[in-house]
Amino acid sequence: MKILVIICSNEMNIINIDNIKIIDDYLKKDNIVEYCGISNNDDFSNYESIISFKYKMINHKFQLSKICDFITEYKNDLDYDWYIKFRPDLKLLENIKFEILSDKSINARARVYSGPKKILYGMSVNGEGCWKHIGNCYYDNCENEIVLDDMIYIFHHNVILMNGFEKIEFSESPEHEWIHTNIWKSRNINLNVIGINLQNTKHYAYSGNVNI
Repeated sequence: MKILVIICSNEMNIINIDNIKIIDDYLKKDNIVEYCGISNNDDFSNYESIISFKYKMINHKFQLSKICDFITEYKNDLDYDWYIKFRPDLKLLENIKFEILSDKSINARARVYSGPKKILYGMSVNGEGCWKHIGNCYYDNCENEIVLDDMIYIFHHNVILMNGFEKIEFSESPEHEWIHTNIWKSRNINLNVIGINLQNTKHYAYSGNVNI
């Protein structure tokens, strides 16, 4: 598979370089992996001892607008199977399971979930760390509420063709998880909750579980 990892943040902080090495080591075992960096600053060199950026973009907007601006600008050149939006303060603890992904959805952990599914590491809260007290996961016979986490999400090239990342002309601030979810839903993009075992090294917080 050919994968583009989009490292998106307000800065490429050198203290996160080990997190970049980990995701690179996981992904490059069986895939062709290339990188895009989107930062508020020209600080891409902080990671270039580990990876090489095919794309670099300085952009001072919020997270989703950064991604949409990049994809809109380079849409005709992009030819990857999968795209991973990744914040550099995340440390993967296991490889990403591509076999569980939907190729017509945004695949991510949930920030809020109400429904019947049981998903190991499927929440961005409730795990060990500073967000363990946040209970935003509820059992229901029907899946009736999903708000996706915006720290890391994965999508197939199909989602780009479905206009899931067209440029945002009027951005609300801040572009939190609910804004991401509402924009994707307004564009008829499906939301698929998956498990991703990781640690947020900035806040010392780990993935929680969905209804387990």
